[in-house]
Amino acid sequence: MMHYRHYLDKKSVAYLSDAIIQHYASNPVYTEMVVVCMGTNRYSGDSLGPMVGSQLLERLKGQRHFQLYGTLDNPAHALNMQKTLAQISQKHGRAYVIAVDACLGQFYKIGTLQVVEEPLQPGVSLDKKLPPIGHIHIKGIINNYGPLNHKVLEHTSLTFVQEMAGVVSRILARAVQEISTQLAVQEPPVDNNLQATR
Repeated sequence: MMHYRHYLDKKSVAYLSDAIIQHYASNPVYTEMVVVCMGTNRYSGDSLGPMVGSQLLERLKGQRHFQLYGTLDNPAHALNMQKTLAQISQKHGRAYVIAVDACLGQFYKIGTLQVVEEPLQPGVSLDKKLPPIGHIHIKGIINNYGPLNHKVLEHTSLTFVQEMAGVVSRILARAVQEISTQLAVQEPPVDNNLQATR
């Protein structure tokens, strides 16, 4: 299922964060949250994810049971994706994972934010075959899909991407803060060496 709103819509933050919260609530068995912001700082059009990640670091500083991968300083991209996924699998085995990425689309959909209730397939616009990531993902349509997608990514307005990143980070911050209150309580391991006495 997909939910979408234009990033300038004043109701986009509440509507799209609620979609993420409701998706989590349908299977609340996770003990922490991980947000993976895909992209690179080399092209303005592909920097949406890292920008969101850097803004989330500020918004969610000190938030318990929350981990972030992908910022402008340390982007998560195609070249390190396998390593990133291995880290998440090893360190965050019971995490609810939200992926974030920019994408290209039809001209009239530019500026639309989409919350999709399935894993992200990164690199599709550039015909890259990368493993899926996340339980749910949010993507922003930053420009028009066409025959010269690399050039489109290079020449996308940085101001436009920054504005969209601000909205996405607010959506995710609201969702993370709400979901963090609903995370499953992890039971402590049983120590067989301790015997109850009466």
